[in-house]
Amino acid sequence: MLDWWVRRSRDGRVSLSMLALVVSLSGALVLGLTSWVPRVMARDIGIVDVEPGLLEVAQGARGVQSLGAGLSVSLFTSGFRLARGSEVLADTVTRGAPVSAMFGSVTEGGEHPRETVSGVLSTVRIDAVRRVGDVVEYLGVVRDSSTSRPLRIKFEPTDGSIRMDVLVPAVDALAIHLDWRPATTGIAPALPERNLRERAYWVDPTVIAQPAFTWVLGTDVSIGPVQVPRAVDLRQDGRIAVHVWAPRAVVTVTDTPRMP
Repeated sequence: MLDWWVRRSRDGRVSLSMLALVVSLSGALVLGLTSWVPRVMARDIGIVDVEPGLLEVAQGARGVQSLGAGLSVSLFTSGFRLARGSEVLADTVTRGAPVSAMFGSVTEGGEHPRETVSGVLSTVRIDAVRRVGDVVEYLGVVRDSSTSRPLRIKFEPTDGSIRMDVLVPAVDALAIHLDWRPATTGIAPALPERNLRERAYWVDPTVIAQPAFTWVLGTDVSIGPVQVPRAVDLRQDGRIAVHVWAPRAVVTVTDTPRMP
């Protein structure tokens, strides 16, 4: 093509300035593709974007519940908040379902696992709250337009942490939707020790019990159970999705900042 432009320019029918413009545009196109393609490929690591649905909260389930030792969990139409006194430890996604239930499978092999999702229950309704000692349970359902499953979300204090234990029977996986916070950084070896923004990551399957990431709130977040595939997705603005391929997922948030 360049030879053609050169021949045309010799005949006086195409200016050299036009030739320079074509060469410049071609170079810009190549440069753009070489920088764009790796970013797209890096985002495709086999983790499905699961979008939270609506959150409905019965009036009787709303309010603040003490977990002892200054720790608390609260639920309003905006979602769940975990706190120590007035200090926020974690929030679920704002005005969206804190949990989605998935049907599908994980294929192992290759560079990383790959999720196949055939259905998602994305709307959550919390009907009631009950407590036994310092343990608080929220009961409700997670559903779509045709299918529903019972939902139990239990909060309990454990060794200076708050454990969020989610159970949805007869599903293949759960996604816990947390509210996004700046400086969400992986904790090695569970996740890369860098800012995790705009990417999705599989948690190292060899890690037995160790925090996966921290954030600007200064607390650590662990993901369980450890015997199943787990992932963290930060590709969408305003939320962090924690995927656990089991009908039960546990997210533990420390109530004390990490030591430098």
